[in-house]
Amino acid sequence: MSDPAEIPLFAAFPALARRIPRRPLGQWPTLVTHLANFGPAHNLPHLYIKREDLSHPDCGGNKVRGLEFLLADAQSRSATTILTMGAAGSHHVARTALHAAKLGMHTTAVLLRQPMAEYVRRNLLLASSIGATLVPANALTIIPRLFALRYFTAHRPYFIAPGGTTPLACLGHVNAAFELKAQIDRGDLPAPDFIYVPLGSLGTCAGLLLGVKLAGLTARLVGVVTSYRWYATPSRIVRLADKTHALMRRLDPAIPDARLSATDIDVITTSLGPGYAQFTADSVELARDLFTREQIEFDGTYTAKALAGALNFIADRSLANRAHLFWHTYHRLKIALPSNITLAPWIASYIREPAQPLDQQLQ
Repeated sequence: MSDPAEIPLFAAFPALARRIPRRPLGQWPTLVTHLANFGPAHNLPHLYIKREDLSHPDCGGNKVRGLEFLLADAQSRSATTILTMGAAGSHHVARTALHAAKLGMHTTAVLLRQPMAEYVRRNLLLASSIGATLVPANALTIIPRLFALRYFTAHRPYFIAPGGTTPLACLGHVNAAFELKAQIDRGDLPAPDFIYVPLGSLGTCAGLLLGVKLAGLTARLVGVVTSYRWYATPSRIVRLADKTHALMRRLDPAIPDARLSATDIDVITTSLGPGYAQFTADSVELARDLFTREQIEFDGTYTAKALAGALNFIADRSLANRAHLFWHTYHRLKIALPSNITLAPWIASYIREPAQPLDQQLQ
């Protein structure tokens, strides 16, 4: 195991390293690259991307940062089972199942149906191949099933909120902002004027919002709604960032104040389309163009819509000549899945459903 003090957050605030367990899972820092082909093609000469898809060779993406803290905390409490929830194709659930299994912990997840896509199949197959217990639910049954699994089992599981979104997990993206600061200081990219983030469960954005402030960066956060408009609001993001800051200061009172408000972030709602996980033609077209020019893969639920929102934001405000950084949260699973997985009947039936038509354009 690498020394926890190696991450920039712990280097900046050593007391946190002594008080917060962390289990290294990812490969840091993740690369920042200039989109030298895609950017100029869209009149954006200073467009960069933070490659969170490179956080792990097999099972990466943005969720790995938070899992380093969540799974370490679970281990410190001698947990043997993780309980979480999400949509059927949840990247969080699949990555939790894999990384928890490597640490000797079983994952149980309560899942809600969502529009079918190839990444949904891959995430369900991965979690199933690891032996995770996947429990189907709907809007009426999800709370009773979570309650029963959490409180009426022989051994209380370690509960992780949807998306792994807790103040503890947000520390992973507070650290990411300090990591970005080091990359700017090293000359990997100019200091960005704007950072664009998909808004799903909000943990990535909340952690970055706080981290940007503590690291002394001047970039403005722009969140693009990819989950639910009623949920992904500036005030909710700030409340989560404030809770993360309170956790940090409780453990290390020397951490400076960071006053945040809803005016510190722009939230773009116009790229969501018909709803969560329902692909849109304009965002898929952009994702295809990005892959053609840069060989970087996006998904239709989060990153493609966030890219569309980012480009619209830039065009609407005539910001083409400013420095922009896109936070790429998706990672297409690279793990070879066995063909003889024994699937729960509901999963076997579900994954046989046809994918939404636009999904084929991202394969």
